[in-house]
Amino acid sequence: MKQWIRVVLCSAIILVITGCRKPISSENVKTYMASETTASEIPDIEQTETESNEQILSSTEGIDVDLTMLSSTMVYSEVYQMMLTPENYIGKTIKMDGLFSYSYDESTGKEYFSCIIQDATACCAQGIEFILAGDYSYPEDYPKEGEDVCVVGVFDTYTEGDSMYCTLRNAEYAN
Repeated sequence: MKQWIRVVLCSAIILVITGCRKPISSENVKTYMASETTASEIPDIEQTETESNEQILSSTEGIDVDLTMLSSTMVYSEVYQMMLTPENYIGKTIKMDGLFSYSYDESTGKEYFSCIIQDATACCAQGIEFILAGDYSYPEDYPKEGEDVCVVGVFDTYTEGDSMYCTLRNAEYAN
């Protein structure tokens, strides 16, 4: 039965991933063909692509999984995968943005801070807790609940009671 569920789950993930590809637009080509431009006025596409790729690499340097660069469907799918197979992400540096959430457990006195990511239709949400590096105090040093937050931290898990939870340790606010 578990094998069958894994096959169905893998098939669903593959469908989601392949369905998220943006269609290739020929709008720029049509614009150039319709206008009276000379060859010297048309930008060098290879040069532009290389510069763009270099900018992306420099902005994600040191980050293993940058969820901020993915579409909302892909982000939700990746976070779901993190929850499903956390052992594949432990020790990796993750960058994510979403909505800030705060909760307080009265029985233990612990505070929990999370980044909540919604899927494309905003009907489903997954969150990952984060623990900021340094000495921070709630509410002074945190966004208001429901506001946008972007954090970078090292993915880890911990057990509390009988449950395992995912968290970003040594997290820092990011742009």
